[in-house]
Amino acid sequence: MNTEEDEFRRIEREALRLWAAQTDDDDTQVYTKPWVGLTWEDMPEEHAGDSNFLSGARWAEARLKERNT
Repeated sequence: MNTEEDEFRRIEREALRLWAAQTDDDDTQVYTKPWVGLTWEDMPEEHAGDSNFLSGARWAEARLKERNT
């Protein structure tokens, strides 16, 4: 190889290295949705006065929140 070819290869390698550095996104941020709990409107009307159902629903909501936040 002559020096012109060597220089071309060196520039090519440097360009590839710079391109790879630009496309390698180390600053990836994961978006997480905020937790939204159940509202009274989410509860079925037929269970509105059933304290056992409501406490069970709140218990399930609390377990899901633990696992997802």
